[in-house]
Amino acid sequence: MRTHYPPRPRERPILQVVKVRRAFPQFRWHRTHRNGVQWSGTLQPTPDSPLYVIRLVHEPPRSPKVWVVSPGLHPDAPHRYPADGTLCLYWPREWSWDPRHSLADTIIPWAALWLYYYEIWLVTGDWVGPCSPHRPGSIKEAA
Repeated sequence: MRTHYPPRPRERPILQVVKVRRAFPQFRWHRTHRNGVQWSGTLQPTPDSPLYVIRLVHEPPRSPKVWVVSPGLHPDAPHRYPADGTLCLYWPREWSWDPRHSLADTIIPWAALWLYYYEIWLVTGDWVGPCSPHRPGSIKEAA
């Protein structure tokens, strides 16, 4: 028996603007040349943390991507994709981006949590956040 899934809704990044601006007023946005939206703003995971400037790009049909612009990350920081340095915020086998998800409820808070775990890693050398199962030679992905 075949399982039928409802059709994926049309993805319109501009619809994320109101919710992100409400939850993260320090974020600014502009349209990208690929009919998406790019966000820039600051996150501070703890009161003692520096202000991290992040960039989030949401260009369908690709999943949103997040970079830390400043301060620069340690070159050996774990849980980043090696091809472009984006943060690995979830394991795609367990969760995938869908237009019904809110950037303000998922990607941005997860980036703040990633920064929190990163700061612990800088001090201890251990990543205490959740991790996906890795196989030798596989693409590293984090939950």
